[in-house]
Amino acid sequence: MNRVDVLNEDMTTALFKLAWPAVLSMLFQTLYNIVDAFWLGKLGKLEISAPTIAWPVIFLVLSIGGGITVASLALVAQYTGKGEHELSKRAAGQTLSVVFSFAIVVGILGGVFSGEILQLMKIPAEMIPYTKRYMSTIFFGTPFAFGIFAVNSIFIGWGDAITPMRITAISVLLNAVLDPLMIFGIGFPPLGVFGAALSTVISRGAVLIYALYLLFSGKKGFSIGIKHLIPSGKMIRKILKIGLPSSLGNSVTSFAFLIVTAIIARYGAVATAAVGVGNRVTSLATMFSFGLAQATSTMVGQYLGADEKAKAYRVVWKSSGWSMLIVGVVCTLTFFFGREVTMIFINEPDVLVEGTRYFKIVSLSIPFFATFNIFDAALRGAGHTVLSMIVNISRLWVIRIPLIYFFGASMGITGIWYAMLISNLAIATIAALMIISKVWLRKVV
Repeated sequence: MNRVDVLNEDMTTALFKLAWPAVLSMLFQTLYNIVDAFWLGKLGKLEISAPTIAWPVIFLVLSIGGGITVASLALVAQYTGKGEHELSKRAAGQTLSVVFSFAIVVGILGGVFSGEILQLMKIPAEMIPYTKRYMSTIFFGTPFAFGIFAVNSIFIGWGDAITPMRITAISVLLNAVLDPLMIFGIGFPPLGVFGAALSTVISRGAVLIYALYLLFSGKKGFSIGIKHLIPSGKMIRKILKIGLPSSLGNSVTSFAFLIVTAIIARYGAVATAAVGVGNRVTSLATMFSFGLAQATSTMVGQYLGADEKAKAYRVVWKSSGWSMLIVGVVCTLTFFFGREVTMIFINEPDVLVEGTRYFKIVSLSIPFFATFNIFDAALRGAGHTVLSMIVNISRLWVIRIPLIYFFGASMGITGIWYAMLISNLAIATIAALMIISKVWLRKVV
């Protein structure tokens, strides 16, 4: 069995047992983004810009469902820590049903109205055809994506990070094989940007079938049945109480990223391509912190369920210390070798200049952003998603967007990079103070 016994193992041992599969999961997910960028970059800057523009829009609409999966992790973790295993299964089953229902509706609406969304964003005309094809295809595959997210969250909350890692690895491997075939049309006409999106949807659909089999069969030690899908008003209210603030925070945050992306797009394909490369490499640099954050969320939830508040508090700082150290080393490399990193994806001179400038400025703040992820994960694992919502909204709406307008007006695209730098430093400080206050240590089950 892959489950980590959080309550009875040494804290550091349990942290890294949960973190390393999560780190590999993030690596696989980042490699998926890199594979897309690598192959689309061979077609040109308009093609590589399509996912960069599309993803904030997709995440904006899908974030409500994403908040529900946060509720499943927190509830499964805390019920497990409390020893209420039947309630863990009920929370898992009903969360899965809600997520699927929502994803079907959102996927259809998003796919149908992708063109209108891009027009509202005032994206340059030459970018719209590529981005629309990518966005609509990904939207129609929403049920597959959220089904996988939900199953993974359930296993993680229970204490099994290895099974989600394997699910993610299979999905990414399948996508990596399909990507060049679909994009360049080996054996059939080239599909370009549409091919990149289609390979993602196909790989997710295939892997979801496998993930559901693992969950319902009980082969990994945790299982649900049809009876756990039957609605319970009390459980659904609890799921919504935890999930809706997270959903609201995600959606408002995503809308902020949508605004930032639209602003950057107005500077043209060069700036958009540069930030696209930067975002992908930043994801690679911070995968260690996201792995530790996921482990922290599980451990905080189970510790609080077992009424071990001192351990819940201590694991947050232990995890954040490791995060700062590891991500700091990686970002030192991106600071000094930003040009070389950009060249991996695209070799156009103007993009190389902007990409190098991005890494020189933003790299300095990424270790602090990584630490913020740990603090935010602790709040979510504790079920205090209102606090998580507050810090996430503040990071972008209160700090970053005003700074973007202020610095962008006088410094152009470089000012946006400085706005990212300052907002990351500021929110890490605010979140640290919130953790120190200990208001989040009250369990929710």
